[in-house]
Amino acid sequence: MNINRVSRHGYFETGSPPVFVISNKHHGKVGLHSHEFFELVFIEHGIALHSHEGNTQILTTGDVFIILPGEVHSYISANNTSLYNCLFTMDALTGHEKELREIEGLCWLLDGRKKFQRVHAGLAETQELILNLEKMIWEGLNHTVGCKLKLKSLFYGLLVTYARLYSSSALSSKGTHANFKPIYDTVAYIEEHYKDDVSLEELSRLAGLSMGYLSKQFKNLLGSTPAEYARNFRMAKAAELLRIENHSVAQVAEMLGFQDISLFSRQFKQVTGITPSGFKRNK
Repeated sequence: MNINRVSRHGYFETGSPPVFVISNKHHGKVGLHSHEFFELVFIEHGIALHSHEGNTQILTTGDVFIILPGEVHSYISANNTSLYNCLFTMDALTGHEKELREIEGLCWLLDGRKKFQRVHAGLAETQELILNLEKMIWEGLNHTVGCKLKLKSLFYGLLVTYARLYSSSALSSKGTHANFKPIYDTVAYIEEHYKDDVSLEELSRLAGLSMGYLSKQFKNLLGSTPAEYARNFRMAKAAELLRIENHSVAQVAEMLGFQDISLFSRQFKQVTGITPSGFKRNK
């Protein structure tokens, strides 16, 4: 397996700030790679099929996640996806270890994590993130008086925003907020029954909420409707199966409960921008 190891050199020269922000647009494939530094990614617009340590996720507008040094990831397929990359080294965290360890959404930056975690930003948080990241880009380019101190302040503001999204997100593993429990339960049910065509009526009955209210809260927390989340999760599972050499497209469609291979192919392309056979050739 060919993995590109991205060095810190070129991003973090001697004497430069330990934080570097760029805006990008991905279209197509970005191969397997790892970094010598941390990377916070914010999906400003678009959808992408993403692989992290062998597991596949569907990323959509508003998603935020962090890649740790040495972790292998790639963008299997992206369709004109606009994103921000905030690269930072351990030096950016030095001196604040005690405070970081006291925040659930950030302590794993120092101690490692058990699984990939992404959070989702709503409209207000999205505007805050874009403003913060654009200011960081400006400070990094202009080198005005106090730019290193300002950049550090903006960086910690970015981390705090991420931590707050982490603590309140339905993708969080603990579900500490009682008001969100029906949404956590709905997500868990969808992920457990991803091979089935689960209806909104069934999900609302399980959650004890009206269909309209469930859809609204689901959209607020995850940025998608229950149906969209179920479809995206199912296609992420499809991508994982398609990466296995001895699984044909027809076999994967059958394993995911599709009676019609053409329907499976259409849904896969709608979500990822590429056909299952095209994905299998280019994986």
